[in-house]
Amino acid sequence: MRSSLESSVRVAAAGALLVALAGCGGDSARPPVVVITPEPVRGVIAQTTLSGFQTDVWISIELILSQRGVLDITVDWTYPDTWMQVYLGRTNCSYDQLSSGNCPFILSSQAQRPKPRLLYTETLEPGTYYLVLYNVPRDPATGLGSDNTESIALQLGLTVSASGERSTDAVRLGRPIVVPPPRL
Repeated sequence: MRSSLESSVRVAAAGALLVALAGCGGDSARPPVVVITPEPVRGVIAQTTLSGFQTDVWISIELILSQRGVLDITVDWTYPDTWMQVYLGRTNCSYDQLSSGNCPFILSSQAQRPKPRLLYTETLEPGTYYLVLYNVPRDPATGLGSDNTESIALQLGLTVSASGERSTDAVRLGRPIVVPPPRL
């Protein structure tokens, strides 16, 4: 009997505490303010494939972004032993700049793995960017690289702030262009 009395006293005390707390804030009939922050929105902005990508060739793809956001780049290729390098920059570099390592990239991945490669940028402003791919040839001294002529699958995604202005402009992905070496 005593435990049931203690239980009733506890329930009554808890109820009285809730009533007292409800009265502390002034107008207890007003619901609490809930702030909902929309999540960022990601969309696939371009998908393409290319084949016949030989070793020791630089390919540059123009990418025009019409809105601010974080770009994700997924590059996949056929053979697991291929060494594929992936770069992104704001400059359309010449062969000499690319081959000498003097192109100002904002993102670069020069590792052999992982396959597929998934890269993320910082927030990019609208503008023209260049995605550059390089199929590293086999180096006989080190054995690094490959002799594989590749097929590439490329997907670009853009994550934008949900509170930002959405653009209805299409994202333009230029044709892949081989960056030719200078004529001697």
